[in-house]
Amino acid sequence: MAIEGRSANEKLRGYLMEATKKSTLPAKVYKETLRSLIHEFGNLGYIDAEGNFTDVKCFHANPERTIAKLYQDNNIILPVVTVGQTKIDDDPTRRKYKPIIIASKFYNEETARAERVISFVDRPVNISYGVSIWTKYMEDMDQLAEQVRLKFNPSLFFITPYSKDTKAFLTDEANNSDVTAGDREDRLIRKTFTVSVETYIPSPKFRYTSTGKIEELGVDVHLT
Repeated sequence: MAIEGRSANEKLRGYLMEATKKSTLPAKVYKETLRSLIHEFGNLGYIDAEGNFTDVKCFHANPERTIAKLYQDNNIILPVVTVGQTKIDDDPTRRKYKPIIIASKFYNEETARAERVISFVDRPVNISYGVSIWTKYMEDMDQLAEQVRLKFNPSLFFITPYSKDTKAFLTDEANNSDVTAGDREDRLIRKTFTVSVETYIPSPKFRYTSTGKIEELGVDVHLT
């Protein structure tokens, strides 16, 4: 049963506002976006002096953690690529200035029926990441850096559980080549790319039944 009339629509909007504020649903979009980026940068490699192609590992770490690990032991074999989140900003260019209710449907396998889902539009954000390449030799760095740049033409598209067309842009790159790992003689070369991902923080979703009942996580709430 669809809600009809302005009064009913305002009542629904008011309920969704309160329910959305109180929702404790965890936003896993940050974790899933990071996981997708690690996957995207996990297929890099370089050709060594003997002409052999070698895969390069990619994992989550901030620069300070990586340097500390190099100080402590020799477990990290260079080159490696690390990805770390740096900041999150609202995106006013994609923002909706009035709470807009969107309706969609999903198929409930338990009831074997299509059910209606309502929510406010998702919140647009830009998540910035630092993608760092760590090498001993400039030849390796040049090969890996070029592969990173070629991924953005002009943007990098990838899939997350929340979106099939998430876009990432290369916004900056910086050299940090004079870092010494502890008392070792090896020179550590680092180049960091700043990657901005345009995505959305999903709004809580509510099942809206034909009787006007609204449900979230199995809790029934009647719209009165």
